[in-house]
Amino acid sequence: MSSKAKVNQVILILIDDVRASHLFDLMDNGKLPNIAQLAKSGIVSRNCITSFPSITFPCYSNIIIGAYSGYYPKEGSGIPTYHWINRSDPPSSSKKFPFIRSYSHASGIRKIDNDLGTNVQTIFEQAGEGNLLSAMNIINRCSIFQPPKIYNTEMILKIVEEAFQMPEKFFSTKEVPKVTACYVPKTDDLMHHRGFDHPEYINEILKCDKYIGSLIKTLKNTGYYDSTAICIISDHGNYKAEQMHDLEPFFERKGLIPYVPKKKIIGDFDTTFGSIGFFNFRGETWQHHPNIEQMMNFKPSGIGSKELNLFETLWEIPGVKLMYYRDDDNTPDKGIIHLERRFKKTGKKLKGKIEYEGHGKNQKTKYTFDDKDLFEYDKNEDAMKLLDNKAHSIDEWLTATYQIDCPILIDQIPRYFKNPRSCDIMISTIGEYGFGYEHGKTVATYPYSHDIALKKSMTVPLIIGGSAEVPSIEIPCCKTTDAVPTLLDLLGIKPHWSVVGKTLLNYK
Repeated sequence: MSSKAKVNQVILILIDDVRASHLFDLMDNGKLPNIAQLAKSGIVSRNCITSFPSITFPCYSNIIIGAYSGYYPKEGSGIPTYHWINRSDPPSSSKKFPFIRSYSHASGIRKIDNDLGTNVQTIFEQAGEGNLLSAMNIINRCSIFQPPKIYNTEMILKIVEEAFQMPEKFFSTKEVPKVTACYVPKTDDLMHHRGFDHPEYINEILKCDKYIGSLIKTLKNTGYYDSTAICIISDHGNYKAEQMHDLEPFFERKGLIPYVPKKKIIGDFDTTFGSIGFFNFRGETWQHHPNIEQMMNFKPSGIGSKELNLFETLWEIPGVKLMYYRDDDNTPDKGIIHLERRFKKTGKKLKGKIEYEGHGKNQKTKYTFDDKDLFEYDKNEDAMKLLDNKAHSIDEWLTATYQIDCPILIDQIPRYFKNPRSCDIMISTIGEYGFGYEHGKTVATYPYSHDIALKKSMTVPLIIGGSAEVPSIEIPCCKTTDAVPTLLDLLGIKPHWSVVGKTLLNYK
C-alpha cells in the first residue's frame, strides 16, 4: 500500500440507466438495504451530473476515464456519442466513404477501447501495477476482461465475488484485484423496452442490491472489506417521450438521401434521432464537415429536389425546440457554438451562443443571448449569477445549475462539438417527441430513452462506501467524472493529466 493510500482495493459498479431520484426513493423506502449500508457511512451524492449527450457512450466511457469528449488528438476522449462518422482531421482525400461507427453491435463495441484514443487513460491504466479486472466492463483497456457465462446481473456480480474468493482463477499472481470495474447492462435494456416504472425494471435494481449484498458478505468473510472501497454509479438517467413519430417520409419529401458507406451510396446525410437528433451532412466530400454557408445552400441528391436551407428544414421536424451548431472558425482552444430555440407558446426563434476557451480541466465557457435566455437560467438565483458576460469553469456551472434543467450544459456542448467525430447540427425536442431513427430507417417505437439534457436524464446516483477509511460525506452535487479521481485518491494514486473530474475526498 502507498503511504498515502487509504484502501488497498477499489470496486466500481456501474448500473446502466438509473435515475438518481429513482434509486434513492427505493433506498429511502428500505428496498435497497445493501446499497444503503454502503451509503450510511460513505460518500453520497443525490445530484451527480453526467455528460451530455446523456447516452451510454460517451457517458459510460467518461466515467471510466474521468474525462470528456474533445479534440481527441490533443485532449479529450474520441467517443463523442453512440454513433459517429469517422471524418479525419485534416480530411483525407483518399477515403471517399468514411465509416459510420455504431456501438449497437458487437463489432463496434469491440473497437471502443481503441476509439477512446491514447491521450486519455482508463482507470486501469491510471492505477498502474497490480491485478486489474473488468467484470463485463466493456471499456477494459489494460485489464483482464471477464465476461459472464450467462449475461445476467447475478453472474456479472458473481465474477467480482470470485475474484476475491479465488483470485488465482483470474490472475497468475493469485492476489485480489487492486481495481475492479463491473458493468450491469440489463437495467438499460429493460428501461427502454419496459419503462422506468415497470416492475421488471425496478426488480432488476433490487437484484443489483441483492448481489451487491452477497459481494459485501464475501468481502467480509475473506477479510477484504475493511481495505476496499465500493462505488455505485450510473451512466445516465431516463425519461419518457410524450409521443412517437416516423421520420422516414419527411426526409423522402425533402429529397435527402441517407449516406450508406457499405453500399457505396454517397447520399446527403446521416442521423440518429431519439429526442436528440445528431445530423451529419456531406461537405466537399464526406471527409469534410460542411460550413455554415454550404448548409444554408444545400442541394439534396434526390431526383427533382430543390436547394435547402438545412437549418430551416430541420426546424420543420415536429417538436424541435433547440438547435446547436459550431462556428466555421473554431479551433480546439477557442471558438463559438451557435444556439437557437423556439418556445412552443410564441413560436419565436431565439438566438444565443457559447464561447469557449482552453480545453480539458482548464476549459471555460461564456453563455450569452440576444433577447431571452434560451435555457431559462435567469429564473434561478444561482444560475443567473453566471450570466455575467464572463467565462466560467465546469465546476462553476455545476454548482449553479445542478438543481435545474440543463445542468452543466454550457460546459458540455462545446466539449462535444470540438470533436471532429461530432455531428454538424444537433437538434432537440426536449422529450416531447421520440423518433427511434437510425441511419436511414426507424428502428425503435418505444418512448423510453435518456439522451436529453434535462435533470431527470442527467442526474445519477453516486455512492462510495465500504472501508471505514472512506469519509462520511453528503455532497450536494458532483460530476460522474469525479468518481475515478476519488477512487484513485483512496488508493494513493495521482490521476492522469487528462482527467477533468476531481477527488471528492477534499470536499468541505
